[in-house]
Amino acid sequence: MKKLDKTLIIGIGNNTRQDDGLGWYFLDKLVEAGYNEDNLLYKYQLMVEDAELIGEFETVIFVDANKTTLDKGYLIERISPAEKVAFSTHAVPPNQILNLCETIYNKKPKAYVIKIDGYSWDFTISLTNKATENLDNSLSHFKSFIF
Repeated sequence: MKKLDKTLIIGIGNNTRQDDGLGWYFLDKLVEAGYNEDNLLYKYQLMVEDAELIGEFETVIFVDANKTTLDKGYLIERISPAEKVAFSTHAVPPNQILNLCETIYNKKPKAYVIKIDGYSWDFTISLTNKATENLDNSLSHFKSFIF
């Protein structure tokens, strides 16, 4: 088993909405590759309560589908806490969760976001072929870059 120890990976999305499930499929692939499931979290969306959770880890990685076009079909980048927090009943972006973690709990985990290009958001439990290719490429880069 490949241990993640002090790293939490959060897959954001909905696998019943085609490419919106990219974050979850990313985690599924990590489980298949032997990573410990204790540090993998499937979420439909981030909420303010997640600020407490991420404070327990040294590193947190957010994985989500992306609707714009990225050069390689994915992007892995380091993120910082947002300067301001605006609440929504729908979802809270990762950088705002980092802000809340730092402001409320005085914790500052190192954070990354992995954006993976998606193309279709229909009610279907499968990925498009191009999104699957982007997923595989992002996983290859993730494994060499982060670990």
